[in-house]
Amino acid sequence: MTKAYVGVPCDIEALRKVNAFSKEIGQDWADDILRIGLFCRENWAYSCFRALIEDDYGTKMEDVLKFDIKKGNIIAHLKDGETLTFPLEKSKPYVRMGCQVCLDFAAELADISIGAVGTPAKWSTVIARSTIGNDIVERAAREGYIELKPIDEVKPGVKLVTRLTDNKRTENLKEVSEREQAGFKVLHIKTLNDDLDKVREASKGKDFKDLEFDIIDTGLCISCGTCEAVCPEGCIKVIDQKPELRGECKKECYTCYLCCPRTSLPMVYLENHVLGDGEETKRESGVGTYIKIYAARAKDRNILEKGQDGGVVTAILLYALKNGVVDSVISVKKGEDAWKPVPFVSKTDSDLLGTSGTIYSHSPSIPTLKNDSVAQ
Repeated sequence: MTKAYVGVPCDIEALRKVNAFSKEIGQDWADDILRIGLFCRENWAYSCFRALIEDDYGTKMEDVLKFDIKKGNIIAHLKDGETLTFPLEKSKPYVRMGCQVCLDFAAELADISIGAVGTPAKWSTVIARSTIGNDIVERAAREGYIELKPIDEVKPGVKLVTRLTDNKRTENLKEVSEREQAGFKVLHIKTLNDDLDKVREASKGKDFKDLEFDIIDTGLCISCGTCEAVCPEGCIKVIDQKPELRGECKKECYTCYLCCPRTSLPMVYLENHVLGDGEETKRESGVGTYIKIYAARAKDRNILEKGQDGGVVTAILLYALKNGVVDSVISVKKGEDAWKPVPFVSKTDSDLLGTSGTIYSHSPSIPTLKNDSVAQ
């Protein structure tokens, strides 16, 4: 294990798909990674989220100390001690189009999935899905970085995760149906039960122009940056959340189309082959495959206060970084423009602590992971 990557469910899906085809595309940078997935109902492009906060509610982004989403509301904690609270429903017009056809709430292909759902304030639900994921969670607890409780000891527990997953799937499948009735194909939904051979055959002969026609121009793109990362010619760049061709595709190359998580997503295959089916593994609808589910929070007071919902992500990653489990962490942090997320590579404790807190906008960080891996 050399790298840790923190992303939302669609980012994790993308990495698992790249890993599945790593030998075929001759790229192994996505193989040896600890994948931490964040629960995600939806998110917003930065420009849209800023417009919502500043134009609709008259609050400057630079005046916000921290954002939370609680009980159906977006809460902005301001630097002067005041709060701005408004219904999450008001943000719906600003949600990225690609989020509206995603069926994964709890990052079901991650090694460890984390979110502030089903636990009390300052705690998070932690779903350890893989053997390495569960091992790291338990070691972080033994070494005093986090406090763990069985999820059954807190209320409402995992039932709320299941309910939110079901709600997301129901709502977004309705969106899929409406788009298809309007003549737009939502390709990845039709491939959830496909194997790799079927995915491969469907991708052959398709290059960036096909990716643009099928995914980017139809609002399915999730701006994960996978196409940029895997392009063997380095001629795809994500500019302002949109992939663009800045050169010529290599003849007969279909790498970007093959690896995109929205051209196809063999979810059942990936779940079975990535997370396994050993005796310790369980599976529940709405939760996914897992080994154990915990309620957790950081023990360090500074992380507990600065981090989001108990600072569990930061605390687990701090354990992994300080104990040599990983040599770097790829996540996002606030850039120079207030609350605009930028990809960031943490290699020290102070680097990592500077990324604490959730940013409810998206930034393509997979190319940063690839570049950091290749640079080693």
